Amino acid sequence: MVGIPKYCQTKKDWQNAVDYAVTYNTGKSEMYSRLEHLRDDHYINVLKESSKGKPAEEQTPDDYDPIDNPAAEKYRLGFTDNEIDALMEALK
Repeated sequence: MVGIPKYCQTKKDWQNAVDYAVTYNTGKSEMYSRLEHLRDDHYINVLKESSKGKPAEEQTPDDYDPIDNPAAEKYRLGFTDNEIDALMEALK
């Protein structure tokens, strides 16, 4: 791999991209931001049971509960928060 890929499809892609950023001192802030997003983006909003009878146009953000999304990218790739934090620490 040369450079930082636009899309990281595997856990190894992420690790290689971080290694590249550290080795060549380029793209560190971009990779850090992408890792933050990977770590923190694992919730989906689900309509509360009490709000199911409300018309869609009357629903507000308070009518939804955030729940953990088992299909989130970090789970698909097999990352833990600690592993992502370690990669982020390497970029500092």
